[in-house]
Amino acid sequence: MDRIKKYFRVRFKDNDMLAEVHCTDAFYELKEKLQVDMSSWREFLTANKVVYGIQFQALAQLAGDPTFIDYPIVIARGLKPEKGKDGKFSFLVDLNKKMKKDKDWNFRGIMTIPSVNRGEKLAKLVHPGVGTDGKNVMGHVVKAPQGKAKSIRPGKNVLFNKADNCYYATEDGQLSYTGRKIEVFPEYYVNDTLSMKTGNLDFTGTIIIHGDVPTGFTVKADGDVKIFGMVEAATIIAGGSIYISEGIAGQDKGRLEAQENIQLGYINQAKIFAGNDLYVENSILHSECVVRGHVFSQKGNIIGGSLSAGKTIEAKDIGTKLHTKTEIILGVNKLVADKEQALKQKKIELEEMHGKLKMLGDKLATQSDSDPNVRISKLRQKHSMEKVTSELNEITDELAELNAAMGDIRDTQLIVRNFIYQNVTVTFGKYKRVMTTNYHYVQFNLFNNEIAVQQLF
Repeated sequence: MDRIKKYFRVRFKDNDMLAEVHCTDAFYELKEKLQVDMSSWREFLTANKVVYGIQFQALAQLAGDPTFIDYPIVIARGLKPEKGKDGKFSFLVDLNKKMKKDKDWNFRGIMTIPSVNRGEKLAKLVHPGVGTDGKNVMGHVVKAPQGKAKSIRPGKNVLFNKADNCYYATEDGQLSYTGRKIEVFPEYYVNDTLSMKTGNLDFTGTIIIHGDVPTGFTVKADGDVKIFGMVEAATIIAGGSIYISEGIAGQDKGRLEAQENIQLGYINQAKIFAGNDLYVENSILHSECVVRGHVFSQKGNIIGGSLSAGKTIEAKDIGTKLHTKTEIILGVNKLVADKEQALKQKKIELEEMHGKLKMLGDKLATQSDSDPNVRISKLRQKHSMEKVTSELNEITDELAELNAAMGDIRDTQLIVRNFIYQNVTVTFGKYKRVMTTNYHYVQFNLFNNEIAVQQLF
């Protein structure tokens, strides 16, 4: 074993989950064949505390002829722990039963907001699993991380019962779920078109308006907003969903923003943001829409402007016979993509500045500190370098966060029930295709890094 100690070392990696045999410089100066039996190698490993997960094929190579091995060689692998199953949160009430789309689907028939009753069991929380422990190459147990707990706080008018891990409604009203908190909100009614008599609305629950929302008004609700009328150049913001029986004529100023779904009759010259899905009965005209989920507009046209969706878009027609410029973006939040592009450009500028400052620093390092001007220049260079480095690190972290939010384009698709016309740009992530001909009844997917068009039958 002394010969092994002279020519070889054991090194650990990955928190002692991996052991490698490295050779020393003296090994390459050997002029004769090194023959060491397997038992000596086992003693060497034991002396180096490698007792678990030994790779016997590698051990046999070392015992055969170690001169024909590319070093380092993996000699032992630990057993990685298995994380426990994450906790789950599931609703016990059917929140989507009034939003299902079937052959009898009627847009105006789904305007009733789902509600819950006092004492009703709303949801159940399942605690995370324990997981399976592993073992490192030293034979020590590596504790498995517990599954991630689902943290859902009971909010207003909701009680959590530890006996059965369920959430209960303590009041009648609208159920709201934001991903972190479950609440039941009462409803606020306006039985007419908004006017100076009512003014702008800002309510913690759900707002129901039996009338229109004229230009200049703002309606905010922590729950849903339901409007039995039309919206002009106004702003509607909802922590839940937005329902509009007619539509929005935004005059390039109107804005709808919902953390969940948006459902309405039409969109004309408006800005739309939906945290989940967008349902449009008729057309989307010259508007900017950003949707994290699906877009459904089977009976209408998408003409002009831009529409980005994180998952799928389904429409009757896209573009016009007059070749109106229209932009369709899938798998990417357009706002996030624009921000990412700006950050990348800023990163390039900072990297160039970093390089120039480094060259300046190298030049100043050759000069004597006895000169006051040199000392001041060095301090300024050091301060600037620290500032630029800090900004670069911040941008790198922000880009990493944005990449996680960009969405997965592998499962996205665009379905056109009638025609998609020339001058329509279809984008899947970084891949772009401009229509140079008209297509009828087709589906677009990303296949082998190309945007493929498939005929539907």
